[in-house]
Amino acid sequence: MTATRTFLAKLVKAWPALPYLSLGAWLASVYIASSGTAWLSDTEMNGGNLSTLHISTLLGAGAVMLVATFAAPVAKQWMERPAVSLAAGIASAAGSAMVILVGPYYLNGLLPAEIILLLFIGGSVLFGAGLGVIALRCAQLYGRLAPRQVVLYVAFSQLIVAVSFFVVVGAPSWAPVAGGPSLAGIAAFVGLPVVAGVLASLSRYADRPPTAGGKGTSRSALPRSFWKLLAVVFVFSCIVSSVYASVVAVSPIGTTLDGSRLVMVVRMLLAAALACVAVGTEGDKLNFGKAYSIVMVASVALVACLPLVSVLHTVLAQVVSLASVVFELFLWCTLAFIVYQRRISAVIVFGYGYGAYLLGSGFGWLFGVQVLGSLFGAIGESFAYMIMALVVLACAFIIFSEREFDRLFAPAEEGAPSLGDLLRQDLAAGDEADGSAEGEPVRKGRFGVAIDQLATAYQLSPRETDVLRCLAMGYNSSTTASKLSISWNTVRTHTRNIYGKLGVHSHQELIALVDEATAGE
Repeated sequence: MTATRTFLAKLVKAWPALPYLSLGAWLASVYIASSGTAWLSDTEMNGGNLSTLHISTLLGAGAVMLVATFAAPVAKQWMERPAVSLAAGIASAAGSAMVILVGPYYLNGLLPAEIILLLFIGGSVLFGAGLGVIALRCAQLYGRLAPRQVVLYVAFSQLIVAVSFFVVVGAPSWAPVAGGPSLAGIAAFVGLPVVAGVLASLSRYADRPPTAGGKGTSRSALPRSFWKLLAVVFVFSCIVSSVYASVVAVSPIGTTLDGSRLVMVVRMLLAAALACVAVGTEGDKLNFGKAYSIVMVASVALVACLPLVSVLHTVLAQVVSLASVVFELFLWCTLAFIVYQRRISAVIVFGYGYGAYLLGSGFGWLFGVQVLGSLFGAIGESFAYMIMALVVLACAFIIFSEREFDRLFAPAEEGAPSLGDLLRQDLAAGDEADGSAEGEPVRKGRFGVAIDQLATAYQLSPRETDVLRCLAMGYNSSTTASKLSISWNTVRTHTRNIYGKLGVHSHQELIALVDEATAGE
């Protein structure tokens, strides 16, 4: 056991990004389950079973994340235990194994139909509940990353989803039972949740402390804009899922699987582009407010056009699904940014934010399967789609507009970094900034004590103290801005205030004053 832990510690040290790839395994689990690639048998004629599993999984995962917010301090402590991630992965794998076993070539013919349905739904809920726990742990991990690192790791996670999907699709089709799911599909369906749990548990070997990435567990710390975003997330995911589900429910399963392959190819290209943007683009070019508006407008246009192109109805439904994928990426990054900037518990932010997305998707899929067809018959397909498009439009430009997005990331206090400041931070500077964000002193010993005494004597604010510490170490304004994840102008403002309070007129005088205080120690 000791040798294994030593090996894992060395592995994480050599590959620091490894624990963060748990998100990729998590997303791959969800997508492979929802696409039906891994577990459907050759008896499936439509998307009925696929819809049942998808609805149960999403509602199970969303409920776990939402319930965790009501006991955030306890949930936060539990999520930081590696054994919890492992147990969640095993529970989720047990649920997916149950779904396989009640299939038509296994227990289906041996048990009553009512028992089979109960086991199928129970396995799906267990699969989703385990994934909900892992999602909260992934949220904690991503909430302690600087924004550009979040974008990069999310891109890597999307590539893992694509690779996992195409490995399952391209693997030999040999099945343990003729006509049933392939062995590769079963292995992916059952094994990926365990992989996600194992990767999430490896964070115990990371250099960062497990409590990084959000201390506050009070809902009052969340700005008003966050609750508006929550409403938009729920409504948008509900509408988009209902549109896609209404098509899947009446389409041949082969058509659905072909569409999944098309979406996955585009998803892979999107992930590659996102990684290039995170690495090669200046931070001020990463305008997530604009990206939000573009996704919403594109979704409005797609939903409104669905009834006008009956020949390409299925293709456009897949494009709507792709818009949902892009929105999900945007949402995960946005929630991680909120945790990092405002130091609010990831259990609170993701529990509400991503929980709303999962619940909205689940209820939307249920609405699309059970109600939307009847609604089409009552008021007409074109009119129903137009209403849904107008609702999405209202979400994008009335409830939560691009301006509201900017308000969401306005600095919570004077001197605090804005989202633009954080995005301008280099990837290489992320680790250094993360330490300072948690209140870690840049230097310890007599120097640190002297800085604290000067800050108390001259009544410096916490951020002015951070700037003083950096200036006293000889850093210029640009380096100080990078290390503290704030803008150059903010550093200059704090510098002027520090000079005035300390009664110095130059950088050299400031260093001399600090040296004198340090010598006195």
